[in-house]
Amino acid sequence: MRKGRMLDHKGFTLVELMVVIIIVGILAAIAVPLYTGYVERARVTEATSIMGAIITSQKVEKQRTTNFYDAAVMATFKNKGIDISDTQFFTYVTAANVAGDGFTVTATTTARFGDDAGTVTYTKNPDVPGTWTSTGSILPDMLPTEPSS
Repeated sequence: MRKGRMLDHKGFTLVELMVVIIIVGILAAIAVPLYTGYVERARVTEATSIMGAIITSQKVEKQRTTNFYDAAVMATFKNKGIDISDTQFFTYVTAANVAGDGFTVTATTTARFGDDAGTVTYTKNPDVPGTWTSTGSILPDMLPTEPSS
């Protein structure tokens, strides 16, 4: 039998705590940029899906009335069957072109989107299939490869 006092060590040493803090810091440094990119992609996906609904309603309107329509406020979109009241990160505008045979749909970032302002635009031109463009931080690789039908 030992005659000394057995010390009962509870807790962590300073070195162990420092190692854990360093590991958490490295994981955070990797995760935060990935999460930020994921959030921005989700916001752009929301915009392009709403724009797809606007594109579809424009095509329906053209078949019903032989004209495309202009809209820049929620009430006009709601009258066309599109509810955009929940959107927080973009404002939407659609306009028929001067000749009346095409239209554009533009989503512009709001202040809630963040510092990286920009626009997403879909243009329907009768001579060329619909095309997507963007400005600002909204990279072209975030836009649909095929226009919505």
